[in-house]
Order: sequence, then structure tokens, then C-alpha cells
Amino acid sequence: MKELNGFDHHLVSNGYHRINLLNQASPLLQLKSLSKELDTPIFIKRDDLTELGTGGNKLRKLEYLLAEAKNQQANRVITIGARQSNHARLTAIAGKTQGFEVDLVLKNSVPLDTESYQLNGNLVLDNIVDANIHEIPNDGTANAFISNLTKHYETEGEKVYFIPVGGSNIVGGLGYARATFEIEAQAAALGVNFQHIALASGSGGTHGGVIAGYEIQNKKVFIQAYNVQPDREPILTETKLITEGILDIFNLEEEKSKIEYRLCNDYVGEAYGIPNEQTLATIKHLAKTEGVFLDPVYTGKAFTGLVNDIKLGKYPKGEPILFIHTGGTAGLFAYSNWF
Repeated sequence: MKELNGFDHHLVSNGYHRINLLNQASPLLQLKSLSKELDTPIFIKRDDLTELGTGGNKLRKLEYLLAEAKNQQANRVITIGARQSNHARLTAIAGKTQGFEVDLVLKNSVPLDTESYQLNGNLVLDNIVDANIHEIPNDGTANAFISNLTKHYETEGEKVYFIPVGGSNIVGGLGYARATFEIEAQAAALGVNFQHIALASGSGGTHGGVIAGYEIQNKKVFIQAYNVQPDREPILTETKLITEGILDIFNLEEEKSKIEYRLCNDYVGEAYGIPNEQTLATIKHLAKTEGVFLDPVYTGKAFTGLVNDIKLGKYPKGEPILFIHTGGTAGLFAYSNWF
């Protein structure tokens, strides 16, 4: 399947609808200074510049997730994430614009107690849109808390729709399967053929969606994800479930066995949400050379991995590489003391 209209029609005919949260394609451009520095054409897909709620990759997932919530006649959305979750912020903002009440269950999963981390960054935006914030410890009680919260609202006569961490499930993954058509159209306009794509992975939805999108288009692309979680196997398992679930919708079951999942754990660092000196240096270098800001949790670590792996010869010399910038700019302000 090569046409976006065919992709959209197939999903609608199978009961998967989409609301429009992106009115235009996010920019795709070359990082000229860095390309010269590394002697490799490096391009960046600026999903940090999507127009709603200071931008980010979760909007593509929320187009399908919130559509499903509407189809189920939900009036309230509950989601979960870390205290400075970009996904939670965009769920709150997009959910409010679509008329939902939004509850954010925020875990203290990053061991930082600075004032900027506890009170600044995404939390400011969550509060501006009057999201209902529930702070919980990172002790394995999240599922029980969400179950009880859902029962409470349902007892009050409300209809609740739950969105998993990162919006990462089959429905959310459809957003990035669709994004591959946008990428290919922009690449064609630039006269570039991407066979190598790099991105951060925190919950598997973006990675799985991109893999599925290129399988649907029947194009061979090497997709390298850089994990930001300490445990690789749970993320890899979730990525596979999402990829295969999307392929099932498109009747591409036989393609599953051909997929090679590339999920690198070499740049996770000390822990989730904790950047190291190399990550901080990468963030500063790209800001100073290209005017592009990465975040310390996701894209900073992934882009560090990309640059190092180019230097190590893990990418073909001289071939164009696309990095998908998944957002997180608001989260930078929670790390002000690191800079």
C-alpha cells in the first residue's frame, strides 16, 4: 500500500477512526552543520514542532486514541506517566480541547527532588489546563490505583477511557504507521531516499508504528531505536505486540517473521530520566550548531546514540539518515539545574 488515502480508508473500514490534531506536516530538514561535521547527511523530522500543546510525538497517537474514546462515548480520560511525562501533558491538553475531563496519574519514577523537577516543566502546563493530577509512588500500585479511580468515576455515572503509558498500544501505534506516509512524501520532495531511521523508544509505540508503517508500504528501511528504559526486554515485547497488531489489521500476518527489531540499550545511562554528561553535551552541541533543542530523557539519549554509532561506523558512510525528534521541549525546564 503506497497511498495515504488507501491507508486511511482501510482503517476506517475496519473501525479505526481519527480526529485531526495536526493540521499540517511537521518539518523535515537537514542538519547541515552536523552533516558536514560527521560527513553523513543527517535529517531530522521535527515532531517537536507539531502545533498543539508545545508539540510532541504523542499527538499522532492521540488522534486515534481520542477518536476511540469518543466512539466509546467516554467523557473522561485517564492516563499514566512519570511526573514530567510529555505524554501526560499532551493528553491533558488535547483531551481538554476535545471536551474530555482528564486525569493524570503521575508516578515519582525519577529520583529527582529538585524544585525545578517537582514543580516546573510539564507540570506547569498540566495545571494551566486544569488536569486532575494524582501523584502516586513508584511502588507497583499504579494498576490498583487506576482501577479504583475508574470505579469511582463509573459509580458517579461517568464513562472512562484509559490510555496506557506513552499512548503505546495498537491503536496509538497507528499514528506513527500513518506518519511514515508523511515522511515518504517529504523525502520525495527533497529528493532523498531514507533507508535508515533513528528514534528514541520509551514505551514502544512510536517504534512499533514506524516499523509497521514501512511494512505496510512494502519498503525496506532499517529502523534503529534507542531505548531510554533500563530493561530492554519488556520494551521489545511491547514493540513487537504493537507492530504485529497493526500488521494484523492490514492482513499482513506473514510479514511478522521477516521483521528485525533494532533496540539499542547502550545509551540508557544510570536510569530512566537521568542524563549523563555525554547526553548533556549532545543537547548543548545540537542547540549551538543547529538551534535544535533535544530533551534529557528521550531525544538527548537517542541522538547521542545516533552520533556515536555514526562515528563507530554502524551506519553506512554517506547515506542519508533520518532522526525522528519526538519532542519533550517543555521537560527541559524541569532540568534547569543540570545546565
